[in-house]
Amino acid sequence: MVLFNYSTREVTAKIVYYGPGLCGKTTNLKFIYE
Repeated sequence: MVLFNYSTREVTAKIVYYGPGLCGKTTNLKFIYE
């Protein structure tokens, strides 16, 4: 789902990050955040 706010020039997106446990999802997201 993506929302465009043209007046503030912002894009808001909801992303689902799915996969089996212990495959590195949290580690990957922490790396992207940093």
